[in-house]
Order: sequence, then C-alpha cells, then structure tokens
Amino acid sequence: MNFVSGHWAETNPAVTDVRFLQDWYDGYGAYQIHFRESDTPVAVQTLGWRYRAYDEYVMLHVFVKRNMAQEPPERANMLRELQRIISQNKDKLPLGGVTKNSQMQIVQINDEILSNAVANVWHSIMRIRIHYWKVDIS
Repeated sequence: MNFVSGHWAETNPAVTDVRFLQDWYDGYGAYQIHFRESDTPVAVQTLGWRYRAYDEYVMLHVFVKRNMAQEPPERANMLRELQRIISQNKDKLPLGGVTKNSQMQIVQINDEILSNAVANVWHSIMRIRIHYWKVDIS
C-alpha cells in the first residue's frame, strides 16, 4: 500500500484524493483503493536445500463513486496508474527477509458497477501475483 501511494504520479485523481486502505469499501470519499489478501493459498516451491520460492496474491479493489450514469474517467486513470506503477517497478517491491528481489505481475482485472438510488460505484479488482525467494535458516 505504501509502495503504491509513494509512487503515485496521476493527477486525476491526485494521491491526496485517493484513500489507500487495507479494509473494505466504506462509501466515504469518491476514490478508494483497498489492498486485500487473496483467498488463493501461498504456493511454495522448494528449489534446493533451504531455498524456496513463494507465489502470493494480493487483490487491489479500486472504487470510484459518482452520482452520474456515465463511467467517470478517473476509474480508468486509477487502473492505468496502478498498471504503470507495477510494470515500472515489477522487481523493486521491498519485502523483509527476502533474499532476491521480488517480482510483481498483474494476472487479472475485473470490473463491475454497483448502483443504488443515490450513486453509482465503479469497482475494479486487480489481482497481483508477487513472486519472491527466501532461504530457510532454521
């Protein structure tokens, strides 16, 4: 979450207008990005004596709320900005205890519209695979 907000360069919406959270959508503010653990179990591969590779998934939930019927351009801007951050920094995510640089990759993007009488909420889900290596020192 801090890595993404620290690399945010988009101005529509600006980083100060986006709420970066780790819980679930609460309806406050027009722009929210939520970082959630995936329900996919962490995959572990033994690569040799005490050396293991891990695949872990993080779900990024992007929410844009507006009281109009047309999709706001900010949703697409936010998705493009997330794609830019991940693609330009795919091997620069700092993880504690990792022996080599991690690698990030977008593996899936889904979109949906949630409507009620007051506003429309555009919700996009971006699934990120994080691959990293560790040495077991136990």
